[in-house]
Amino acid sequence: VVVVVVVFNLCFFIISSPFDCMSLKMFSFFDFTWGAFAYYLCTRYVPSIASSVPASVDVAGVVSIPDYVVVLAASVIVAKIVRMALTGPTQPKEGGVLLTGCDSGMAEASAYHLAKIGFHVYAGCLQEESKKKLADKAKEEGIPSDRLIYVPLDVTKDESIKNARDIVVKDLEQKGMGLIGIINCAGIAFNGPIQYMPLKYYRLLMDVNYFGYVNVTQHFLPVLRAAVEKKGARRGRVIFVGTGGGTLTPCPALLSAYMGTKWAGEAYIQCLRLEMGLQKMNIDGSMINPGFIKPTGLIANGLAFTEKLWKETPPACKEEWEWVFNKFAKFSADQPGTHVSEIAKTMEEILTVHRPSLSYKVGPDSKATPVVGLLPEPFREWVLRASMYGQTVRIAIY
Repeated sequence: VVVVVVVFNLCFFIISSPFDCMSLKMFSFFDFTWGAFAYYLCTRYVPSIASSVPASVDVAGVVSIPDYVVVLAASVIVAKIVRMALTGPTQPKEGGVLLTGCDSGMAEASAYHLAKIGFHVYAGCLQEESKKKLADKAKEEGIPSDRLIYVPLDVTKDESIKNARDIVVKDLEQKGMGLIGIINCAGIAFNGPIQYMPLKYYRLLMDVNYFGYVNVTQHFLPVLRAAVEKKGARRGRVIFVGTGGGTLTPCPALLSAYMGTKWAGEAYIQCLRLEMGLQKMNIDGSMINPGFIKPTGLIANGLAFTEKLWKETPPACKEEWEWVFNKFAKFSADQPGTHVSEIAKTMEEILTVHRPSLSYKVGPDSKATPVVGLLPEPFREWVLRASMYGQTVRIAIY
């Protein structure tokens, strides 16, 4: 029975890897079911085992525990041992981490968290006033000043990225440590209908959310490689912040520009993982795919942009699309959201596990969207129109 339980759990580890990539880690809690299934098969179809397995186990002559309870408990233990053996040791919480977009929101919260647990965080900020805010908050949180370093950084400008790299490299050399992580979290979001959305906003979104990520990574990747190639060094990480359920996310109306930038990032990270593997470099790439995260400034910024959009587009834009904007804004506001601290914890997990997954979904909505994305087109589109925009129509079967 033990052998069968081990084999079943090994098979489950392999089978469940796609679900781990979707961050559906609830499946790992079902490890025991494989032990139960193995036990059932053995006692049902292997007579020699069935006749030799006792119906219960006596503990010190006081408690009689049913056989299936013992097998379930043993299976859970075996499952955890198998997973620990196959996933390898955790990575140390040390070294330098570049984190962009630290003026507010997810990146700011993550900067404090990562610095508090031991990493030296280089907080890339667009706004100069963020320097004082970071210093004050770090002091309040009891974070040593040398563990959270403000770095002026505009991800859309080459010169700014080069200057940021020089600051980081100089500080790392003074501390005698290496860069172990590049986390791209800077981002903006604009909503607009395809026909009327000015092309300049498509370009701006791409400049920040994709080309900015790529440019920062290209400038800092040699620094990361130099650190992880040293003897005995830990593995490095490149992390992009995406959205929703990743490439399986159904694209809502009004978000063509925003989702395009995030899906481009998915392709980049998949390619990076493969290229690093082909060259046998100790660098892993991962996506963080958040659902609705609160509190952040995304919703308020989106509403302000909408008013700006009405002024820059023909009157027909507002006449045709205002009701859709209002429905989407209400849907967004009504979502309970996942607290921003969960992003920080996910970043910690990616930085410390032995080999991270491709994608980490944060929030129940993020975990649900890949399931919706796998539905047949008519049903998928019906779900979006009904849930986000309140439009219930007959499902069209193509």
